Amino acid sequence: MKILGVDPGFGLCGFAIIHQKNKQTLDLETFGVIRTKPQKNFSARLCEIAEDFELLLKKYKPEILSIEDLFFVQNVTTGMNVAHVRGMMLFLAHKNGLRLVEPKPVEVKHCFTGNGKATKAEMKKMAQLIFKLKTSPRIDDSADAIAIAYFAAQNIDLISKK
Repeated sequence: MKILGVDPGFGLCGFAIIHQKNKQTLDLETFGVIRTKPQKNFSARLCEIAEDFELLLKKYKPEILSIEDLFFVQNVTTGMNVAHVRGMMLFLAHKNGLRLVEPKPVEVKHCFTGNGKATKAEMKKMAQLIFKLKTSPRIDDSADAIAIAYFAAQNIDLISKK
């Protein structure tokens, strides 16, 4: 089973593909970020993210989308834009028949590190340790996406049915 983990955003959108061979064997197939340029208007950025997201779906053929639930307290405009990105991804995931899990940030951190208030550095280090990477991911959003995919692999019972 392949799981696509996503840390939604519109400047940087983290993604990771985990291949779960069985309950004990998880392989990190790829991870990275979808980047958009701040000079572009939001609708152009949203289209760019959608196109890249569809390419990920076609190339890796995941069966599950694990996408972090929204949590924001400071900038409402940013939160609304991230909500648009999430909505587009949920639509495309549904359209492509993916099952869905939407963990909260604290759930992801607790599952991944044992600490619901883990720092970005701790999340990166845990990604390196769990998946035996030579170095930790450079970009926070990609480390978070790895953790979000990992959460789904560890919580299969929470995943919605098609």
